[in-house]
Amino acid sequence: MPNAWRIGIGAAVVVAAVVLFLVLRQAGDDSTSLAGATGSVPTTTEEAPTDTTAPTDTGTTDTGGQTTTDANKASFRIDVPQGGPTEVQRLDVRQGQKVVIVVTLKTHEDVHLHGYDLLLHTGPGLPPAKFQFTADTPGSFELEMEESAKQIAELRVTP
Repeated sequence: MPNAWRIGIGAAVVVAAVVLFLVLRQAGDDSTSLAGATGSVPTTTEEAPTDTTAPTDTGTTDTGGQTTTDANKASFRIDVPQGGPTEVQRLDVRQGQKVVIVVTLKTHEDVHLHGYDLLLHTGPGLPPAKFQFTADTPGSFELEMEESAKQIAELRVTP
């Protein structure tokens, strides 16, 4: 096989790999959670608030960073500073509520919600980690930066 053919085939493979990467990355931006033992993967397409200073909806906001638009939904936004969280935030929800937790990090790292076994990657230049699920399991669950083992929040689901 002539060298020109080899170079052409190699270039075509590289282009195909780049296109595949971009397509998969864009498709994964909406829901990149790993399925837990229950086999459920969050599938809602609702947008999270993008402003870190005020909610974009008309719900009420308390000091815990929770925006509530109705009794069946709880939304949280957590912006972790450089070096990791300065305190562990407490996220209280009721069993059966729809929960949205949006986490931004200043470093590239996986964010893991234990118990629900959800894992997302985020960091500078990437979309925030956006967890969307129904709080169907009561208990206390740790949300942490996986590689550095720094706890970000504690999700408390009460019956």
